[in-house]
Parts: sequence; C-alpha cells; structure tokens
Amino acid sequence: MKKIGLDELKEIQLEILDHVSKFCEAKGIRFFLDSGTLLGAIRHKGYIPWDDDIDICMLRSDYERFIKTFNAENSRYQFYSIENNPKFYYPFGKVLDTETLLYEPDENGLKLSVNIDVFVYDNAPLDKRLLERGYNKRDFYRTLSQLRTIHTRPRGNFIRRSAVYAVRAILKVFPKNFFVKKIVKVAKSFKTETGYIGNFTGYERILCEKTIFDKSIEVEFENKKYPAPIGYDKWLNALYGDYMQLPPEDKRVSHHSFVAFIK
Repeated sequence: MKKIGLDELKEIQLEILDHVSKFCEAKGIRFFLDSGTLLGAIRHKGYIPWDDDIDICMLRSDYERFIKTFNAENSRYQFYSIENNPKFYYPFGKVLDTETLLYEPDENGLKLSVNIDVFVYDNAPLDKRLLERGYNKRDFYRTLSQLRTIHTRPRGNFIRRSAVYAVRAILKVFPKNFFVKKIVKVAKSFKTETGYIGNFTGYERILCEKTIFDKSIEVEFENKKYPAPIGYDKWLNALYGDYMQLPPEDKRVSHHSFVAFIK
C-alpha cells in the first residue's frame, strides 16, 4: 500500500466532496459546507491553512434521504452512518473513499477510509433545561463510546491510566455501537418543531435559528463553488465568535491524528 501525504489526502477529500455535490444536486438533496470548512471558505476561500478535513451538514430530512439513496449510486464512495451500518461508531455520518484506508489516530486506532464528515442538525427545545440535559446526555454517551472503541494508550499518570483500563474492561459487555445509538436517540428525541436547531450528534453546544438554512448561497472553496447556508454569518458567529479573527499562532494546529494509505 502507498502512504498518503497531506496534499494527496486533501485531493481525495475534494473528490469525495465533488461526488457528493453532484449527487445532491441531481437528487434535490440540500447540503451545506459546515464548521471549519465553511469557515475556511469564508475566511480563506479554501482549507484553513492548518486544517486537514472537510465538513458538510444537512438538516435531518435531507440526511435521511441521503442515507437511503447515496450508496446505490456508486460502489467507490459510500456513506456510513449508524442508521445504515451497524458496525459504525460515530453518531454522525461520513462519506468514504473505499479505495483508501485511514486509521485514527494510528494503526492501533479506528479503521476507516479517507472521508468527509456529514453532520446532521435536529430540532432543539427552547427550554434551556431540556437543551442542557440533551447536551449533557450526548457528552456522557460520547465519553463512554470513546472508552469502548478507542484502544490507544491513555494519557496521564499511572492511576489515571489504570482507571481508564478498568472502565474499558467494564464497557466491553456493551456492543461497540451501543452508546452511539444512545446519542442518536437523544438527537431525535426533540420532536416539537420550535424553529431552532441543535448539534446533538456533533461536538458543539449550540442553539440557532433554523432559518439560517432556509436557502443557500455559493461560496468559493479551493477554486470551486459549493453551497453555504444563507445565514452563514450568524452560524459562524455561534460556532466561533469573531470568526474572521485568526487564532493565536500556537492554536494554528490540526486537531486530527491519522495515517492513511491507498490500497
């Protein structure tokens, strides 16, 4: 197998994004650049210089349609989510290039392929107590899920490492995707349409108007055009605050660890 460098990794990610974009346009499924990719498009017209992944998002209705239809169109690019792959261990989805391999954070970690993240946004309650409870549950289940599925050497002193190993041993009685299913259940639990959305399968604790995603505009990303939410300014402010301000130099680093190969 051939090891993939950072430049080639980005090329493969962009090829995945292009395939998803063409598919969604043909099927009338709405998606948007999201998170660091959206920030990169607005601030840098491409990848954030120290970033190395691509994020897109959908509202739940489009996400469900994507789950049901995408994989039938192409054997190389496949969408994995807990809803269509019982062995998957993320609460959000990923589109994978199955002709590659990727391990996070290294060969002892999770085995995937080079991919792009597909986040899904759900109804959110306006009651602050309910919202906080939902995010607390999500974070609790995520911690247990990571302890169940990630087997790299834990950080910290001997006592902390011993505690992590003990918890991992206890959690082996649960299927690997048990806690991921719990997270998705939390995300889908807010049935009432409030006009607001939350990110219950992702990482942020956010509450924002759903009208942000009523329409899309085209933005430049790596010399091509992709859809961004019409309310991207409000969305990025909710995610990052003053998003046009560059972070301190010591914070301009990737938050991902991986090793990737072409089969």
